[in-house]
Amino acid sequence: MKPIYLILSTLVLFSLASCNNEEVIFIKNTPVVDTTQVASTIGEKATFSIGAATSVSALNSTIYSNTLSANFTQITAEYEMKMARIWTGPNNYSWTAADALVTYAETHNMDVHGHTLVWYNSFPEWFKTANYDSAAFETNVKNYITAVVTRYKGRVKSWDVANEVFADGGGLRAEGTIKPVFQDPIAFYGRCFQYARAADPDAKLFYNDYSVVIDAGKRNAMKKMATRFAQEGYPIDGFGDQFHYRVSTDKNTIKTGFNDLASTGLLIHLSELDIIMNVNKLDNYEFTATEQEKQYTSYRFIVEMYEKLPAAQKFAITTWGVSDNSTWLTGWWHPKEYPLLFDANYQKKRAYYGFLDGLKK
Repeated sequence: MKPIYLILSTLVLFSLASCNNEEVIFIKNTPVVDTTQVASTIGEKATFSIGAATSVSALNSTIYSNTLSANFTQITAEYEMKMARIWTGPNNYSWTAADALVTYAETHNMDVHGHTLVWYNSFPEWFKTANYDSAAFETNVKNYITAVVTRYKGRVKSWDVANEVFADGGGLRAEGTIKPVFQDPIAFYGRCFQYARAADPDAKLFYNDYSVVIDAGKRNAMKKMATRFAQEGYPIDGFGDQFHYRVSTDKNTIKTGFNDLASTGLLIHLSELDIIMNVNKLDNYEFTATEQEKQYTSYRFIVEMYEKLPAAQKFAITTWGVSDNSTWLTGWWHPKEYPLLFDANYQKKRAYYGFLDGLKK
């Protein structure tokens, strides 16, 4: 066999015959790969859960499913685990869609975050027209929470027990079905946390809301609620901030509010993260390279900020969707919107690498 010598510094590939007619091969500038520098996925690199909101219908797409399972370690049901989807009658439940999501997660070694047990905007129509007094109202809600959490005991690792209790500024929401029924709505919500804890003592229980770190009034109301829960024996493990913010949202405001929220010592979940880019809702908006870099910077800032939490408070960061072709914001905000980590073709965006670079090495 002829000996082969690898000369890494040469610029061309050629062969020469030596004096003994043995062939000497010169190979073009072969790089030495440092495997320690190869980027991992966000799910592999993070020391906490990396989640995404999903739906049963989305999982029918192979490229979607492959992207989800390869990059994320947790899922949240975007719709299928809300009360109006499951609770079809006083003693009737539709489990098919929620079961499918939980089974998918188990098959792909992912955790499930349950969203959400009690939300003013998701009571089913049959319940809203029943005109229950406070006792009957709570008995039915207790039965619902017990049925759902018990069914998924040990399979759903955490729950948003209550969602969006507070209005902007921190007052209790006037809309919905809860405030008019109870003289003390906060105590009712506390008992909802008790019912969830009784059904699955190992599940982590969260309160979830939007604009938390930029709305001091709402944040203070949440902190007061957590303090009251602790004094009166109601369980709560953490807070979720949905983190539906804009690329233009002031970073100092975010950081100050975030640190204030973390001062509670509870688990912190960035529960519905996306970053609006087309902040002025322009029909001629273009997601240019400059805009992509802005989004990279925003994601990196948020993840770096989260990484500064004590390890015991890091629960998860969850994006509200996987790719730009299935974001809720193209319907609610503007058709030209690009808020997530993957583009419409499931290619990693600069935002993805911003998230990745924000994680601790």
